[in-house]
Amino acid sequence: MYLKYLQIVNYKNLKAARFIFSQGANTIIGENDSGKSNAVTALRLLLDDSYYYNSKRMKESDFAYDLGEWRGHWIIISAVFVDITSIDKQTEVCAEIVPEDENRVFLNSYINSGTGDIGTVTLFIRPQKFVRKKLYEAQTKEEFEEILNEVKLSDYEFYYTSRSQTDFTDPTVYKTIVGDFETGSYCNPDDDDTAILGSKLNITDVQDHISVMFVDALRDVANEMRKPRNPIRRIVEAIEAQIDPADIERIKEKISELNLSISEVKEIGEIGTQINSKLMDMIGMVYSPEIALESQLNDEINALSRYLSIKPSNQNDMDLLGLGHLNMIYMALKLVEFKFNRTRELINIMIIEEPEAHIHTHIQKTLFDNLKLTKDYTQVIMTTHSTHLSEASEISKINLIKTKGVVSCVMQPIENLDQFGESKLLLKDMKLSECIERYLDAKRSVLLFSKGVLLVEGDGEEILIPNLVKKGLGISLDELGIGLINVGSTAFEYIASLFDNKRIQRYCSIITDRDIQAVAEDSSHYSVNAQKKGEARRIKLDGLFSENPWVSTFYATNTFEVEFAKHSSNQYFIKDIIESHYTQEAAIKRHKEALKAGGTDGANTVLTLANSIGKGWYATLLSSKVDESVVIPEYILNAIAYACQEIVTAEIKLKMVRYSMTFYPNSNSAAQDILSTLTNVLNEKEKEEVIERYCTTFPIDTPAIFIRKINEAFWW
Repeated sequence: MYLKYLQIVNYKNLKAARFIFSQGANTIIGENDSGKSNAVTALRLLLDDSYYYNSKRMKESDFAYDLGEWRGHWIIISAVFVDITSIDKQTEVCAEIVPEDENRVFLNSYINSGTGDIGTVTLFIRPQKFVRKKLYEAQTKEEFEEILNEVKLSDYEFYYTSRSQTDFTDPTVYKTIVGDFETGSYCNPDDDDTAILGSKLNITDVQDHISVMFVDALRDVANEMRKPRNPIRRIVEAIEAQIDPADIERIKEKISELNLSISEVKEIGEIGTQINSKLMDMIGMVYSPEIALESQLNDEINALSRYLSIKPSNQNDMDLLGLGHLNMIYMALKLVEFKFNRTRELINIMIIEEPEAHIHTHIQKTLFDNLKLTKDYTQVIMTTHSTHLSEASEISKINLIKTKGVVSCVMQPIENLDQFGESKLLLKDMKLSECIERYLDAKRSVLLFSKGVLLVEGDGEEILIPNLVKKGLGISLDELGIGLINVGSTAFEYIASLFDNKRIQRYCSIITDRDIQAVAEDSSHYSVNAQKKGEARRIKLDGLFSENPWVSTFYATNTFEVEFAKHSSNQYFIKDIIESHYTQEAAIKRHKEALKAGGTDGANTVLTLANSIGKGWYATLLSSKVDESVVIPEYILNAIAYACQEIVTAEIKLKMVRYSMTFYPNSNSAAQDILSTLTNVLNEKEKEEVIERYCTTFPIDTPAIFIRKINEAFWW
């Protein structure tokens, strides 16, 4: 059996979260403060007997942040275990968590379990019955709220059940078992439905058969190894019965000899003599006991295990090892501990926060790959910020957490992914999830951590766009939380398919070319085939994603290089490259004139220059020359605005305003007035007013255009 499904309701920023896990190594990925640690803590509240938590330790902040008034609300944490075999069910507690009548609708909708049975364990942190009864009996909304105001944390109980098969993340279910706070109606506790809530459970019976090991991100391995209940001692306890009795007897004899040798040391004997002398001086010979100081080392194997330690073979002290090696040793010990204990426990769950801490990138991937091999006896759940670990992760074993305001939602990239690949992309020989797993290297897997994503065709866009944003808007893609992914082709549909209501709910912009030919037919750069492919690509992408609220495609009419050169401000940067690339004055003059003339001549010059230098190197040279006067092609600006529409705050807009204003001369009174306003502390209304004033006064500035696109998000 293994943990398949975890529901969390009203716990901190996890208002209604659903995590799905598999056997082996699972990852929880999310930005800082997204709720990764909250999810781990919730799981420990339910299953970890070493994590002490009750109403005395509760805080008001434990309740979902957007509830407003926490009083009367419930926190619900529910775990579903699957593939429970007939052998597992021979354990009484395991049989106790298996529903007598399985609700297959629930299973098929959410669990899709394997061939075995399921089992559920649920924790309800809720007001005690007498409080719920008062709330139920309230006659008016006013009386209901008066009773609510009197509720204290000490009025809450921890109520555990088994066999529930309810989707507690469904708001309608929550109202059914708790009540409707808007109308002031609370459910009658006398009518608690065990078919929904489950049967009352003694949680210690379950926790005795489930091993949960938590490895903190801020772990002190050396200190952990010195504790009496360290992994080495637990391993020895597990194998004690397997040690040959003859070896145990031999050890006892050696310890007895050692005790005798220590006791016979002259100086130790003298200590005993002096103690006897002092006792006689204090209470006299009649009442003074005769004592002896002697060694009594415990000869029990269990007691001896506390003196076992590990050290590197070429060093005498474990403290000489680096933090990375200590972390790996500790995790290896925990896995060995689980291996020896698996016959005594139904399931071993190892929770590791940030396993990449202090570990070299190549070792991270090796570690993760090897953790997958533990699936026969250990389920691993890791939180991570590492793109290297996410690269090695299987899409089917990733949970992504996204934060919007004070609430986080949990997403599974695998959800209906292969079905999409089969029905929409017509994949036959390979699953879409397998394609993506092979494709997501450490560079591309950044999309899993980004707040928004730009997908581009090649090196030119990858190199130049980040600097266009930095120089044109005064803010970086990293500050916007935007990940730019070089697809290295025009096969955008594979990666873009990850973004969907059912999978990753983040905005993804596809930036590509229609490749309508900008040069004359007699030009060496003319390609009717490229134009046909561009049109076919547009039809395909629009057909796949036109109704997807999370994906939009933004097209260059011609190509990236040509679109950039259409703006006169950008031609100054290209002229610098012409001067440095060509040596003959006639060639320099000819290309500059063609560039200025624009049209097919200008396009031909740009393509000739880019192909001669190499598109990647051409973009690199341009990137080094652009400044604040650069004009970002509109289709790229639209794509960036679309990708970061959930991200751009007033503070980000003000940073762009300040950046833009610094390039105006002191004689520009309007710019100086805005800069002066920005030096004062502004409230939210004042921030919006100064942003609006800037956009109205300087409408053709690139930041102003961008801000309007964000504010008036109708164009996509």
